[in-house]
Amino acid sequence: MPSNPSSLPAALPAPRTGTDEGTREEGPQDGNSSSTSVISLRILEVMAEANAELGVTQLAERLGMPKARVHRHLSSLRQEGYVIQNARSSRYSVGWRLFLLGQKLVRQFDVVSLARPVMEELRDQVGQTIVITTFTDNHVVVLDLVRGHSQLEILLSSGTEYKLHTVAQGKIVLAFGAPALLERLLTHPLAAATPHTIVDADRLRAEIDIVRKRRWAEAPEEVFMGVNALAAPIFHSGGELFGALAIVGSIHFLPAQANPATVDALKSAADKVSAILGAPRTAP
Repeated sequence: MPSNPSSLPAALPAPRTGTDEGTREEGPQDGNSSSTSVISLRILEVMAEANAELGVTQLAERLGMPKARVHRHLSSLRQEGYVIQNARSSRYSVGWRLFLLGQKLVRQFDVVSLARPVMEELRDQVGQTIVITTFTDNHVVVLDLVRGHSQLEILLSSGTEYKLHTVAQGKIVLAFGAPALLERLLTHPLAAATPHTIVDADRLRAEIDIVRKRRWAEAPEEVFMGVNALAAPIFHSGGELFGALAIVGSIHFLPAQANPATVDALKSAADKVSAILGAPRTAP
């Protein structure tokens, strides 16, 4: 940041206030002055959260700033490709350059690498395999896992898919994902992976209600005989469901009557991953 104008040598012109790069804009900003770069970032953040075109007036109202100031920043951002303007509506949306920046950040701070230390800590607590999953409209998808200390080898790998109704992670999706997922699933007969898989629609609805209330799920021998899993939801910054964190192991180590301490450790770890992803403290 430039020095105070009064302290600059007489030969140097005092910096202008307004929109010069690296200077400060005059006027109250929630009790403090905000640098031009921070204001631009706030504009981009609001636009990204809106996921829709916004006009200058809308942005100014959401940011609590004068329209003229917002317009100046939008003009600079548009010139650099960070926002684009719809010629018909004159509204703005995020541009190609911001998209590319987001892609670079995703590659640098991907969920798997961020979650892995938490997964390893949980594995050391419970001794079993820890799995992080996301989901599609029809399946749970394994993103990564940390092998447990048990002699039982759990046949899992990144990219493995399971039907939503057959695994604990899928029950998390049906409980905390879009309601349409459960309704669409129940329009077709449910296939059984084992004799213990829930294939009755009413029973599955009741199970999902329980999962929603207690915020964790289990699936003893429902996808593989002799194997159980406990799962808890992971949310991302918008408060929407990202996926699940799960403990997977032998039914002997993870009995159908789950150990409350194990459940607490799982939920705590899932909350940590959610916090890393920027989820609100009170996820839905």
